[in-house]
Amino acid sequence: MQDTASPVLTVPESRRLSVPGVSWFTGFARKKPIGAVALVVVVLLVLIAVFAPFIARYDPNFVFEEVNPDYKTSPTLAELAANPDIGSRLVVNGLEGPSWEHWFGTTRSGHDIYARVIHGSRLSLIVGLGASAIAVSLGLVVGVASGFYRGAFDIVSQRLVDALQAFPGLVLLLLLVQVSEPSVRNTVFAMGVIGVPTTTRIIRSSTLVVQSTDYIEAARAIGATNFRILFRHILPNIVSVVLIAFSIGIGAYIIFEATISFLGVGPRGVVSWGKMVNEGRANLELHPWLTVFAGSAIALVVIAFNFLGDAVRDVLDPRLRGT
Repeated sequence: MQDTASPVLTVPESRRLSVPGVSWFTGFARKKPIGAVALVVVVLLVLIAVFAPFIARYDPNFVFEEVNPDYKTSPTLAELAANPDIGSRLVVNGLEGPSWEHWFGTTRSGHDIYARVIHGSRLSLIVGLGASAIAVSLGLVVGVASGFYRGAFDIVSQRLVDALQAFPGLVLLLLLVQVSEPSVRNTVFAMGVIGVPTTTRIIRSSTLVVQSTDYIEAARAIGATNFRILFRHILPNIVSVVLIAFSIGIGAYIIFEATISFLGVGPRGVVSWGKMVNEGRANLELHPWLTVFAGSAIALVVIAFNFLGDAVRDVLDPRLRGT
């Protein structure tokens, strides 16, 4: 009896349909699983920051109050000494533990901790991306020009970089923030300026390495102009270094912002994770919720950006692709 079953058709792997983004992420996750997890955390941070008003449940500055059952219109001094809130019609729902109404609890001032953690992601993302963009942009200009042209410009620029790098980063940041108004814009600019020496050194070193290669000498021998060599040979070969410096720097700037906010000199009028950690420090033993959740958010985001930067470095650096 002849088998009438239809043959199984196999499609070559090269012709199978695949979504570019999904296939890229799958390959990236197979090679760098920790980097893939870090990328997912970073993407979630961006989504949380963008859609914070829709997922925060409450306004971060809203004070939750309730009617005071012990309220008296004219309390005596003894009653006020026993209960300072007895003369108030409303009492603040402060220092409440996690519940269905307040997932992360409330602060001493009656603010919802979950809402403040969600909205705090916006400041961290703005500071991290903005300061890293400023540092990398200025460092790219100064570093490439210094390593490519050398001479007097290299000597003068690097001495200025040495002078700026001689100051401790945190001390210089506190000085710049105190001199100017402690706003988000000034904080981002101050952090970006502090990061210029490091990125300048990194990019200058990469420029010197690329400039000493044989193909640069060959390009000069055939009469290529400095403009062509710079934009067709130097910059494309250091773009991986620029991306790595940008991604790794974000975590450092988030830590910087949390540090100055913890010290009380950070941006005013916005919710900050560092400020939340400082507010919860006094009640850490009895009410650790404010410090725990805000501190965990800082640690998770910084670790994610650091691991992502390491994974990007391993993928883009030809010397580390096989490791």
